[in-house]
Amino acid sequence: MPDDPGRGGEEPSGRVLPVPAAAERHRWARVTALNWRLFVVRVLVSGVAVVVTVAAIPGLGFVGWEPGQFGLVAVTYALLSALVKPALEFLALRFLVATYGLVVIVINALLLYVLAQVLDDVIVYDRLWQLLLGGAVVGAVGLLLETAVGATPPVLDQTPSEPVS
Repeated sequence: MPDDPGRGGEEPSGRVLPVPAAAERHRWARVTALNWRLFVVRVLVSGVAVVVTVAAIPGLGFVGWEPGQFGLVAVTYALLSALVKPALEFLALRFLVATYGLVVIVINALLLYVLAQVLDDVIVYDRLWQLLLGGAVVGAVGLLLETAVGATPPVLDQTPSEPVS
């Protein structure tokens, strides 16, 4: 480990310095904890991901779709993702690790199922495989959109001022 205080490691006094990536994640968590704009962006991303998924997968559909229902779908799915998904991921943690994350598709499909049950007059599905395919698509679209709008925490172990080598 280098002795540069900005890169982690140990000071001459013996005090262990934080790893930059962990410190950046901690800073990101503090900044985003009370950021209402980020919450709104994530709700909109969730809504767009569900609408794109339902439009793209045959067998998933909207019943009497009106533009005003976008907010209802977005807020409902965002609340399910924020409250139910972490609990399901915790309960399925053993399988999540064993299947290299494929259980996330099943969890997303389960969230789409719950969304269809809660909003039974808005979203319908025909078969189980359409929910599973929808779980994969909603996860991929959500990931791409959150990355595109900057709603995900930084992953790199370098600050933007450092040149990439």
